[in-house]
Amino acid sequence: MTDQVHVTGLKVLGICGCLPHERVEAQPFRVDLSVSLDLDRAAQTDDLNETVNYALLADAAAALVATGACYLVEALADRIGLACLAIDARITEATVTVTKLQPPIPYDVEGVGVTRTCTR
Repeated sequence: MTDQVHVTGLKVLGICGCLPHERVEAQPFRVDLSVSLDLDRAAQTDDLNETVNYALLADAAAALVATGACYLVEALADRIGLACLAIDARITEATVTVTKLQPPIPYDVEGVGVTRTCTR
């Protein structure tokens, strides 16, 4: 059985973009992520050590957004996914959506972004 741990709606300011102003002015991003692993032992024992601590996932994602300075959200999503896999060997897959909440386009949108899945 493969189960998932989620972090949704993580909002962080960061530098990511190709336009000159996006390289110097932090902008808001939203990160949603899910990691897949077997949660049977956690469900049976009610022990935090038998699962993945979602605070560690949020910390890793927030740090990468805040300090990543990527040009593309694709690269940022990939870095976050790989960081999630590195947190715990039990994680078999990490799916990350990075949304730029104030994209430099002349339309009224809630955001633009990508979803990337990283696997072992």
